[in-house]
Amino acid sequence: MNKINDFISRKLPLLILFMAVGTYVFPYYLAVPSWIPSLLLGVVIFFTGLSMNVSAIKQIHMKKRTLFLAILLKWTLTVFISIGLAYVFFSHKPDLAAGIILGGVVPSATAATLYTFLAGGTTPLVISASLIDIFISPVVTPLSMMGLSSQEVGISLWRLLQSFLYIVLLPLGIGLLVQRMVPTLVTHSRSVTKLGSSFALLLIIHTLVGSGKNAISSEISSMPLLASVTFVQVICPMLLAYYISKLVNVQEADARAILFQVGLCNTALAAILAFEFISELAAIAPIVNMIINLSLGALFANYFANRDENEATTATS
Repeated sequence: MNKINDFISRKLPLLILFMAVGTYVFPYYLAVPSWIPSLLLGVVIFFTGLSMNVSAIKQIHMKKRTLFLAILLKWTLTVFISIGLAYVFFSHKPDLAAGIILGGVVPSATAATLYTFLAGGTTPLVISASLIDIFISPVVTPLSMMGLSSQEVGISLWRLLQSFLYIVLLPLGIGLLVQRMVPTLVTHSRSVTKLGSSFALLLIIHTLVGSGKNAISSEISSMPLLASVTFVQVICPMLLAYYISKLVNVQEADARAILFQVGLCNTALAAILAFEFISELAAIAPIVNMIINLSLGALFANYFANRDENEATTATS
């Protein structure tokens, strides 16, 4: 099972791309009720809670300044860049604009923790900031949509809070509770957790793209521009967050953590929220974002890991 997990972890961005394109091109797909993607994401978040290192999070109180910086950069850089790009390039297409904005106002992705670990960053910093994100996002999300056409795009704060409760907070809380009640389960379930999370993510992509085929076809000409805008939406906050962190003398490991915390959003959640509250078309931007942020995350994680390895080799020679 470890070999399968390693393969899927390395190839996940490519597998997501194949799943999205394959579902769109292939005439058949798995038709499911609209609540199934939410349930699948809840399973992923449950596994996140089950495997979370709670003791490491408790120690993050010694880095309050760095934690504040990570949260501040996430909710300024990522949010304002997302809103700016949406209005500049897609103000005439409110659904696509809303999808782009949603991709930047959801909490950090679970992949941010993995990539931070692989890059030699401070993993508890990402986990702690992500937990705080969960309470900020439901408030920021409807506010960020206020400039769009109210006739076509509207999100109820109460319904959004309910979605976060059922999709994010409840599964996360159950995962943490199970971890506390059966600590040995964490060690024994790690392989299953990785595998289950990856398959659930791929199924979410399949069901969302399958349900939105007609909407995608109607806007297929906009896809190259959407992909370019989404690339900028992901890469700019990552780079800016890292260099701002270095400018204010944040330690290297913390700066790497902030890079992933700020740049990698939970776009699976964004896609589900877009599909539920706006339209099938609005879910496409978060899916494109997911492919790009996972790919760039893997690229940066490998870059930092290789840099550390080269520096260690140079130091010992």
